[in-house]
Amino acid sequence: MLSYIRDKQPSLHETREAQEANEYMWEQFHLGNYDSIPSILEKLNDAYETDPNNVKVTAHLGFVYLWTFSERVRQDLKVRMLENVFLSNRFFKEAMILNPKDPRLDGFQAAVQLCEGALTNNREMLATSYFSGLKAIKKWPQFNRFALGYVESQLDTGSKIYKQGLRYQWHILNECSEMKLTKEKILECPNELLTRLFNTINNSTNPKIKRACGNTWIAPHNWEGFFLNLGDMLVKAGELNDAKIIYNAAKYAPSFNQWVYKNVIDKRIAEMNENKEAFNRHQNLIHLSYMPQMMINSEMSCMGCHEMSKQEFAQAGYQEPRMEIYFLSDAHKHSLINN
Repeated sequence: MLSYIRDKQPSLHETREAQEANEYMWEQFHLGNYDSIPSILEKLNDAYETDPNNVKVTAHLGFVYLWTFSERVRQDLKVRMLENVFLSNRFFKEAMILNPKDPRLDGFQAAVQLCEGALTNNREMLATSYFSGLKAIKKWPQFNRFALGYVESQLDTGSKIYKQGLRYQWHILNECSEMKLTKEKILECPNELLTRLFNTINNSTNPKIKRACGNTWIAPHNWEGFFLNLGDMLVKAGELNDAKIIYNAAKYAPSFNQWVYKNVIDKRIAEMNENKEAFNRHQNLIHLSYMPQMMINSEMSCMGCHEMSKQEFAQAGYQEPRMEIYFLSDAHKHSLINN
């Protein structure tokens, strides 16, 4: 990492440019306006030029470049998508220097760098990133186990890493439950246990559980998106009966009927056999084909958890995420619950 980045000190004062750029980013992000990304980046980059030490702006640049790449299936194939991976990695690294107290950054940076290593066939980078991901999990298991496992969902089902990523999803449910939940228990009695789990998570006063596992303003459909991804991973692994149970678990959230992607669940269940083949087909991960894609390579890659309907957004309004969100290790537990 360049020395000038290592020596940077965070600026916590919000310039007018930073405030406007961050608010615009959240609005466009929550409304799923992928076509607005050039405008979002222009505003964030202008704010960064005004104050290159701003913690939130730097992190948001990492997130938006990642969003650009993650939902690249929306783009024309001629767009140079790989650059977004490099830029996302670069800004996440800088954000980690500016703010070592936000463990989300560790998980996202490791995940993005894994993508960069895979796309450039850099085995040393792959190894370094993988172990960075494991370290990130120790800092925030519920959040960063998903970040690593999500990337691992793209690998062959016979690989140890894919199996690890799938196993991680069950671990997350246990870690979010504050009770001993196993895959076997969940699949045996999903309605009772997962309904109780949803209520436990969303009534939790533990910010690491509520923020990582629950539906919040930042991720209003976190629950639904989680079970969509887990269902996809089970379909890819050929565990179709279990996948059906897990897909249906998305419906346990009271917010399900407002979810922009609610019709995807029944479609996924109806097409499990075809998707098993499609999800296992090898493809160019830069220029995705038009065959059915797993959540991670689809237009729902980020939006599956974060997008609001226009009605939801109008009702929720804009809620400036408190600075504690960006300094989780110093946060008072009650200050995070509404964000």
